[in-house]
Amino acid sequence: MNVAILGAGAMGQTHARAFAKLPDVKIVGISSRTVQKAQALALEVNAEATTDDMALATDPRVDAVSNTLPTHLHKKFTVAALNAGKHVLLEKPFALTLAGCDAMMRAQQKSKRVLMVAHVLRFWAEYEALVELVQSGALGKPRSATAARLARRAREFTWFRDPTLSGGAVMDLMIHDFDMLNLLFGAPQKIFARGRKSKYGAWDHAQATIEYRSASAIVQGSVLMPETFPFTMKLSVQCENGAVEYTFRAGGATVYEQGEISLRVFTPEKTYALDCSPHNAYEKQIAYFVDCVRQGKQPLHGTPAQARRAIALSLAARKALETKRIVRVRDT
Repeated sequence: MNVAILGAGAMGQTHARAFAKLPDVKIVGISSRTVQKAQALALEVNAEATTDDMALATDPRVDAVSNTLPTHLHKKFTVAALNAGKHVLLEKPFALTLAGCDAMMRAQQKSKRVLMVAHVLRFWAEYEALVELVQSGALGKPRSATAARLARRAREFTWFRDPTLSGGAVMDLMIHDFDMLNLLFGAPQKIFARGRKSKYGAWDHAQATIEYRSASAIVQGSVLMPETFPFTMKLSVQCENGAVEYTFRAGGATVYEQGEISLRVFTPEKTYALDCSPHNAYEKQIAYFVDCVRQGKQPLHGTPAQARRAIALSLAARKALETKRIVRVRDT
């Protein structure tokens, strides 16, 4: 399988290194805005370097494209790759609008190729174990959840800080937890939110309350924490007969810096650590994508429909922040 990596930033590097570990996978090319950045990663994985994203996305040598470009470029290059007959692994969030999601979904349906959105928490060992326990019914029906994803303020301006390019933290960061809660509880119904904008106009700090048909959830997300604050993520699910909680506090600013991890179950009788099999979630996700391509099957996790539902919830959250009203989550 010949693969092209669009983008040589943090996620482009993560994808490239994961693809490079798989047997019978060759990375044909790496693209970036600067040839120096593309060359640095290309040299590492024995690929060609280019600054022409479109040429690489439609290169006839390429079987699959990993699109890690900024969110506002997702639709353009994903549609082009699908139309050129390529399979696509697309970094989250799916798109900035539902119309953008729909355009990519139409291209996928027409091409019959695999389109998978990289919602990596679905492959994260602790989240996998937590979801499996909740869905097993061992703790009874789930009733509520609390989630958080907190990161420190960036020191320099990047495309992420421009809400017209990234959607802000309420879309780019909180989308992880929105998708995970949708996995646990189904279709979201309503959302209410309060938050704070950055000086660039992005909703970069927010707390939201979500209503599902049989459960509720509270989500906190921020990229405006102090510079000394370690990257932190949490998920706690309360069920009829107990609760399960995952907490990760990194050793530094990013999720890649290992720190404190806790995954515990609480019942009326006892509390205990929940076992899970440690693995690199990014590598597992990419191996899953490659397997889907080779088997000629659409993914069960990271599907366009799942990713679109998370976008609908993100957009509703942003509307709730702007209007200070309860907003119904709509798929149109």
